[in-house]
Amino acid sequence: MGLVKQWMLDNEYNNSLTEFLRQLLENDQLSGAIEGITKQILDKGMDSLKGAQRPVIESFVENYTRNIECERCSNGNLSELTDYLFIEENGLCPMCEYDREKFMRD
Repeated sequence: MGLVKQWMLDNEYNNSLTEFLRQLLENDQLSGAIEGITKQILDKGMDSLKGAQRPVIESFVENYTRNIECERCSNGNLSELTDYLFIEENGLCPMCEYDREKFMRD
């Protein structure tokens, strides 16, 4: 994979992670070190993380998302980390919820 493509993928993931963490923080779902690291990411960006901070955040995200699964597609339609928040609230991912609503209208 080329360097530019890798940079684009990394940037896309960082944006998705930042939005995911921002929503968790706004919903008061974070505490302790995770809350502090999240505030740092939101204030200074992912590149400001030092030492064990990045592995701590990555482990948190992995543990948070591990048991969240769309009832319909088993996470086959997920494109963003925030989709996990949607599933947690609605039981379905955004795409499956859209399809369900469209079916109900028709």
